Amino acid sequence: MEFSLEEDTFATEPIADADPKAGTRPPRRGGGPFGAAAPVSIGGFWAAATPVVRQPGDLGMNAQFARVAAPLAPPKEGEPLWIGIGKFGRLELSTDAILPDSGQPVPDQLWLVETGITHIRPLARGGTLGGTFLFGSASDRPFAAGRDLTLMAIGFWNTPAANERDEWNFSLFYSPTSQLPYPLPGVAYAWRPSDAFEAKLGVPASIEWRPDDKWTLSAAYFPLVNVALEARRRLGDDWALLAFYRTDTQIYFLADRLIDAERLYVFDQRAAVGFERALGGGFTVEALASWLFDRELFQGTNFTSGRTDVVEFGAGPALSLQLLWRR
Repeated sequence: MEFSLEEDTFATEPIADADPKAGTRPPRRGGGPFGAAAPVSIGGFWAAATPVVRQPGDLGMNAQFARVAAPLAPPKEGEPLWIGIGKFGRLELSTDAILPDSGQPVPDQLWLVETGITHIRPLARGGTLGGTFLFGSASDRPFAAGRDLTLMAIGFWNTPAANERDEWNFSLFYSPTSQLPYPLPGVAYAWRPSDAFEAKLGVPASIEWRPDDKWTLSAAYFPLVNVALEARRRLGDDWALLAFYRTDTQIYFLADRLIDAERLYVFDQRAAVGFERALGGGFTVEALASWLFDRELFQGTNFTSGRTDVVEFGAGPALSLQLLWRR
């Protein structure tokens, strides 16, 4: 199970953060600092205030986020690997809007604090077996009560196909803070007809195509509505341009919710353009300008039904800056 499209926020959906191999594999063909998952990232995000639908006033956002993934012991070829993971995020919502059904004010701060571990074990017949476990809190008052705790658990088994070039990926994913808060099995066939193209056919699904050493085109999908499309264009050894479309879902447990299983969803779609600049020593800075649309927050026991406290707000611009370390 692999996802490697970078995140410009601390989205809790797995399309951005459920790659058990993130930060452990070498850069993709073409080398250089661009296009490989980053084991360390830190950054900030700002979205301009826009009008709230059917309520007076505006809603603006800003966020700070960090992620670290590091081997717990020096990696050795052909040996099992243990990776420690830590995540932190703070999302501020600047608004006087209220949740219309419960009458509560929209929370002004939402927090994500998680830590965990990934284990990857090479198999004697080829392929890998392993999993990821993250534990923490996603709430307006983190760790205030046991019901506000969350986890993400992934198990995976990758095994070579009959032609020894392709691969079968089997996985099982579960997180109570996901669009589908139920155990989700995955089966995908990794088709690699050449070094320049790879398609994972199934669930989760992804495609990556490198027509030459300058261009990388990629897409990924994870149920329910997690979609990412990205294009990168390298400009020499130190610069790259990028553009993407992505859905972004952040999910929290409100400390004062009346129903234990209810979650607060913050959702938008976004299109962005920007650049990456290599700084040396494995460090890269990424700057993006985005347009956010189809924006809403709501409460519900899942993403698709039983929505309450729906707050819609207008489309608008956003900026983000992120420092990544890819070794």
